[in-house]
This record gives sequence, structure tokens and C-alpha cells, in this order.
Amino acid sequence: MSKEWEQAYEWQVVDRVIETPDTYTYIFSPTTSSQRFTFSVGHFVTIGAFLKRPTTSGRLEESWVERAYSIASSPTRDLIELTIKAEKPYGYINARTGKADGFAAYLFEQVKIGDKIKMRFNPRKDHFLQKMAAGIEKDIAYWSGANGAESARCLIQFMEDTRDPDIRLTLFYSNPHLYVSEDNRTVNVIYYQWLMEMAKKMENLKVVFTFTRDKEIPSSDYPRIMFRRGRFFLDPSGAQERTLSIYHANTNTVFNPICGSSGFINGIFQLPDGKFERRKGIMENLMEIEGVKPEKIDKEQFYLDVVGAG
Repeated sequence: MSKEWEQAYEWQVVDRVIETPDTYTYIFSPTTSSQRFTFSVGHFVTIGAFLKRPTTSGRLEESWVERAYSIASSPTRDLIELTIKAEKPYGYINARTGKADGFAAYLFEQVKIGDKIKMRFNPRKDHFLQKMAAGIEKDIAYWSGANGAESARCLIQFMEDTRDPDIRLTLFYSNPHLYVSEDNRTVNVIYYQWLMEMAKKMENLKVVFTFTRDKEIPSSDYPRIMFRRGRFFLDPSGAQERTLSIYHANTNTVFNPICGSSGFINGIFQLPDGKFERRKGIMENLMEIEGVKPEKIDKEQFYLDVVGAG
């Protein structure tokens, strides 16, 4: 551990909530009042821990490992929530290094409730929700890939706590599948039930779920919860659709933060053979189809290397 990490904040795991079969939300509390820090909606932290991971020799090797995560809880609250998805399966070994280079799967196994971890705050001033954190933008259409909803959760909690009547949010949330089990019980969508509960509770929140690979989707009789199939900006027949106008309107004034993979944001997909293919992403669709100006769009490509398009 570097000297920088020795001086980092120390927080304790006080709870762990399962979101999907490979995703947990960890809830942290500062060990003392001096370990608390101030952050805003859209900020992220880097957490570090000593983890034992396998090597090609069959032995476990302990090393210091760190990863950055968007804060999933509001700055108005005392505890910090981080939603962590297993980016690589347990036991995966990098062929080049001969060692495991995953993080989450080993954190899930080895870090328990009551354990302490190091946390380093990353106070970026130019993060993709800075205009919302500053109160400059309040009419928001948040576009999220399968693993991009953490900052949206932070924003929704902030809206709930501050009760600012001028904030209006539509969350456009794209996932491949709703369920991962044949009995349609094991949900594959992070925050699925929580988002529906919040949409029913908060009049200034609307959630639009889309499922890119499901042929059958739920129906909703609640006005602020919508379900659709396929990719945003394409209707069920594959024709061009003005998704923003249909579900949110105010296309000239709404601010559009986007969080997800490179494919989701700007249409750059990595193919199985390692080559890259350029298609259309949310940014291009917003500008070409909806006529949204570039200054009304911002992006966070936090999951570029570990997540496919939503």
C-alpha cells in the first residue's frame, strides 16, 4: 500500500444488499467523524483492499487491489452506498500475466460486514452531473446502460431528500434482459424494484425501461413507469423513433447525461474478433433525431472496458 493510501479515508462495511446474482450494493459508514468527506451528485471514489487471488500455479497471492466506483447514494445522507458488479468471474486468470485481475468477485468473498476498507475521494469538478449538482440544470433525461444507473440512484435520493419542485427526471434505462432465470424470478436489472417504488412515490420521476434482447416484456398501468423492447430511438419495427420526445418532451431545454459503455454512448462496439465497429449511439441519436445541441449532452464512460452496450 502506498503512502497516499495509508492516508486515505477509512470506512466500515455496515451492510450488503444483493441487487442481481452478480451485483451487490455495499453500505459504508466512516469509522470516525474525521473520516467523513463532502461530495456532490455524480462524484466517485476509489476503494482499496488486500485480496487473495489465484495464479496459474494454483496458489493464492495476496495483493493490494483498487477500483473506482460512482457513489450511488445522495450527499445528503450519512452513509455511502457503492454498487459493485463482478466484472470478471471468480477464478478468471489473465493469460498474459498468469494472475487473476478481477476485483469484485474476491471482494464479495473476502470482505465481510464489519470489515474496514480504504476509500479515496476523487473530487472531479468536470464530472458529467456537475450542472445538476450545481443546480444549473433541473430538467433531466438520464440515459443509462445496464451498469450506468449508480449516479441516477444518487440523483434520485438527492431529489427525494431536497424536495426541489423544479427538478424533473426521466430515467431511460437499457438492459439486455429483465430476468436471468427460466422461472422469471431472478431479476437481471440493477435497482429494478427500487426504481419502480420511487417512480410511484415521486411525482417528478419517470422511469422508461427498455430490454434489447427480450421478446416479452412486462406491462405497466402506472403512468410514470414504462416498458419497451429494443434499443432507444428504434421502434418495434426497427424504424427511427423520437424516444426523447415521446417519453419526456421539452427536447430544446432538457439536459441529457449519458452513462454506460462506449457502444451505448457513441456507438463504438468491440467485436468478438477484437476489431471495433462504429454504429450509432445515444449521443448521435439525440443530436440527429431529436435536434439536441451538444451543450445539452454530457457523458460518463466509466464502464467502457468492462461492460457491453445495454
